[in-house]
Amino acid sequence: MSEAVLQTHCAKLLYAYGRNDICWFAVPNGEKRSLKTAARLKQQGVLPGAADICFVIDHLFHGVELKTEIGKMSKVQHQFKEDCERAGGHYHVAFGLEQAVKVLIDIEAFRPNIHINTANLVRHE
Repeated sequence: MSEAVLQTHCAKLLYAYGRNDICWFAVPNGEKRSLKTAARLKQQGVLPGAADICFVIDHLFHGVELKTEIGKMSKVQHQFKEDCERAGGHYHVAFGLEQAVKVLIDIEAFRPNIHINTANLVRHE
């Protein structure tokens, strides 16, 4: 499963089962851009390495980086993790759908009494 598909699965779960009292959003840093667009976005504050999905839950910031089961974090992603934690936020990295769902459960992103079986989520694509 690609990171894009993994993120889509997570977003669908959050739309369906996410708590109504949290704030979450995706950071679209992964798409290819022209050099001109990349320069403009950098001037506007787009941060390379920012977590894929960001949350504010119970007054706490959580950054969630999604990786394939064999993925690796880049140097700028490690830097964002350090910056996030130094500022008092929490950073989580999940390798694959099962870990991603576990992270979302652990940070209490879902409404109470929601039980998610990851085996039922994945269709072969």
